Amino acid sequence: MLILAVDTATTVASVALVKGEQLVAEEVLNIPQKTHSERLLPVLARVLAGAGVEIEEVDGIAVSAGPGSFTGLRIGLGTGKGLAQALNKPLVTVPTLDALAYNYFFPNALVCPLLDAKQGYIYTALYRGGKRGLERLTDYLALTPGELAAFIEGGEEPVIFLGDALDLCREAVAQAGERAFFAPAASRMPRASSVAFLGRQALAEKPGGVPLTAEPLYIRKSAAEINLEKKKARLQRG
Repeated sequence: MLILAVDTATTVASVALVKGEQLVAEEVLNIPQKTHSERLLPVLARVLAGAGVEIEEVDGIAVSAGPGSFTGLRIGLGTGKGLAQALNKPLVTVPTLDALAYNYFFPNALVCPLLDAKQGYIYTALYRGGKRGLERLTDYLALTPGELAAFIEGGEEPVIFLGDALDLCREAVAQAGERAFFAPAASRMPRASSVAFLGRQALAEKPGGVPLTAEPLYIRKSAAEINLEKKKARLQRG
């Protein structure tokens, strides 16, 4: 099964092709100055061309569905839906935190991906690695760094941290003490290859994929929604 995956949930734009257990091709760009709308389709074209694969040969489309950047999620999911509909291929959505945790895990250790949710929050969840893969232990959460400190303290298992919010959470991560480990730099960013491998698993379990009406996974409201609510509250107070 040949899976094409797209991840634009953060400032990173990534496209990958996997076939079975093999990573065929992948490109990752971490250039915040460029927008996903500018670079996603050229990256996708380069990955396909570099692999010598025609888009019609793809068996399924996997998209990182959030949480993450509201604009990035809409671009990624919109592209995935368009390809799935045009090619008549199944679409699967993969939670961004699941894919990030999949980047780097091993048995008998916890994995804690950290994504910058802006406005003083981070997106996170807690996973345990095992011989059969990852088990998610918590809900997907939007926490402040202070709340994260309470979330991870205690316990005896090692905790692997990764993601673009590591620098924002250094003090919170310190609560894990000697249990805290950091994934290698190349594994800390979202990777479309992880989305692809998890998407392949999802398609094996549900060959039809998800409906093309699927929506991104939002954990908290967008900045625009928050600002609008604040404006309405000010108007109501007079």
